[in-house]
Amino acid sequence: MSKFLKFNVVDSAAPLTQGTQLVNVDQVQSVVYTPLTGVLSIFLTGAVGIDTAGDNTAGVMWGRVITSLVTTSATGAVGIPVIANGRRGADKAVYAAMTANPGGVQSTVQLGFDEAATPAQMYFSDFNITTAIIA
Repeated sequence: MSKFLKFNVVDSAAPLTQGTQLVNVDQVQSVVYTPLTGVLSIFLTGAVGIDTAGDNTAGVMWGRVITSLVTTSATGAVGIPVIANGRRGADKAVYAAMTANPGGVQSTVQLGFDEAATPAQMYFSDFNITTAIIA
């Protein structure tokens, strides 16, 4: 198993995230792909804080989440992939990279073609690390 997952981000709206992004495999807690929006969410281990405010958010845990838009455009334009049965979802590409034995330190998360009538290549078009409510 590799130590890092490598994401190749194309023509991002945020130029600083374009190119190679690495994620420590040991920090990945769960992966969710939402086909209707094309958003891949990677939840990282460990909470970064507990909200102790006196409102209705008191006691919720906050954690780090990586989100990336999966698109069928190499220029970063929005083109949500057609994923009919989940076999080619971006989460499956992450799982494959996590369990690969590349013989090196990193394993590339390689997206394939979507499930449209005329299959289109999929790309990661952005890469954002945020803090979000996790519980």
